[in-house]
Amino acid sequence: MTYQKSKSIKFSRIWKIASPIIIGNIAQNLLIITDTAFLGHLNTVSLGAAALGGVFYMAVMMLGMGFSIGVQIIVARRYGEERPGAIGQVLQHAWMFMIPFAWLLWILLRWWGDSIMALFIVSPEVLAEANRFFDMRIWGICFGFIVYICQAFFVGIARTRIISYITGIMVVVNIVVDWLLIFGHGGFSAMGIQGAALGSVAAEITAVTVYIIYMYRKKEFRIYGIFKRISYNMATMVNMVKVSAPASLQNFLSVASWFIFFTMVEKIGERELAMSNIGRSLYAIFLLPVWGFASAVNSLVSYSIGCRRPLLTWTIMTKVAWVTAISILILEGLTCLFPGFVTSIYTDIPAIGEATVSIMPAICISALFFGVGLVCFNTVSGTGNTHISLLIEIVATVIYVTVCVLAVEVWHWGILYVWLVDGIYGVVLIAGSLLYLGTGRWTRRRI
Repeated sequence: MTYQKSKSIKFSRIWKIASPIIIGNIAQNLLIITDTAFLGHLNTVSLGAAALGGVFYMAVMMLGMGFSIGVQIIVARRYGEERPGAIGQVLQHAWMFMIPFAWLLWILLRWWGDSIMALFIVSPEVLAEANRFFDMRIWGICFGFIVYICQAFFVGIARTRIISYITGIMVVVNIVVDWLLIFGHGGFSAMGIQGAALGSVAAEITAVTVYIIYMYRKKEFRIYGIFKRISYNMATMVNMVKVSAPASLQNFLSVASWFIFFTMVEKIGERELAMSNIGRSLYAIFLLPVWGFASAVNSLVSYSIGCRRPLLTWTIMTKVAWVTAISILILEGLTCLFPGFVTSIYTDIPAIGEATVSIMPAICISALFFGVGLVCFNTVSGTGNTHISLLIEIVATVIYVTVCVLAVEVWHWGILYVWLVDGIYGVVLIAGSLLYLGTGRWTRRRI
């Protein structure tokens, strides 16, 4: 499937790019749902600790995911310029940068990861479990980074269907390994929370293997020269880092702020932390279509500018924002029709399930604002102005974290209102993105 050079962007084109990513994200989020569901039937401490350890790990992984967004933007731009050889060169340089960076992060976190979490987590029991999870989970950093780069390539050239297939394979591997290792089935020792971490690592290793084999064996990808002898080009590397580094830092700040949110929740109580881990999974469900549409916006905007049709940007953003909001509302409505059944999937502790239902309205409101905000934000990123998107992210993070800390430490709000604070982040993303796009300066951006 390729982009069509028309004067407008039809929803069918957006859907062709977004739908496989959405399917892939459904599968990807099943990893979170599976881990949460298994651990929810283990004990409350493990359920809460997985939230903190998982979000901390996710913050680290956002450095790689953010970098891959910059790679995706450049790949889509080169695709619009009809320069396939340059795409392969970008991909090679991305791997050259990301793999050593991933192992550097592994070394740093191996030494200081536990100490960093100890600065934020109050409960000794939760801290011990979070460390057990994180110490095992960081073995997936390098493989996860490679997965992000492969996905950036396929989204950038509008060949996203393979992402859904491979992510589906990841889910199957994760479920099987979780079942074997968390509770100790099939002759394996019961590893508890560490079994959940190993399940995710095994899924990432499998994904990398399948991606590389697929890219190597498909003859149609040879025009990109992905596996040709690497020829280092300083200009290519500098340009890639220049575009990708702000996106990398921006994504890290985004999830790091959520880690702070969960540390604030942990100060309220272990029960509230367990509730919020289930809430995090529900949040992920509501946002299932968002990541696909956001990726589509990113690539379509960059491609349109590459084809010298920058004014299509507003059309793309508006259409995708509307369909994103409707999709989120549909998923939220279906969940709220059967709240008791939904929470029973995650836990067999009635008090935790009932308490989670009570905060669902706040989770729904926050997810709606974040979803629309992410579409607007990815429009800015798609223009190649990643330094502006970083600035918007910094402002949003500072406001969000400040209000969150005040809500818990000073105003002593309950968990319902603390979850409502999460919506502030999305509101700032929307406002900042629209303000910048309104200036029109992005139309002259070249990368």
